[in-house]
Amino acid sequence: MTYKGLAKGRIIELETPLPYCDGQPVAVSVEPVSLEQQPGSPRSILKVLQDLPDISIEHVDEMEQLIERGSLPSRLQGDLGGNELVTDSTHPSSRC
Repeated sequence: MTYKGLAKGRIIELETPLPYCDGQPVAVSVEPVSLEQQPGSPRSILKVLQDLPDISIEHVDEMEQLIERGSLPSRLQGDLGGNELVTDSTHPSSRC
């Protein structure tokens, strides 16, 4: 069986519990995890950034225009006759 965990001095805190009772003697073989395999490490972030697809500026512009076209228009609304600019909060893009 292979388990992952964090070394903390003489203790290794595993990500998932072992299928044994507390106090059960076990044999342990330890090896470090490669820095590239650790999510969020500088090496893994650089690798993702280097592997991004090559997208032309024209494609980016087209995508931005399509997003803008799909947005709900703003409307004027006010409880006491005022004209506040609001957007439709039910639109998925307004939740970000």
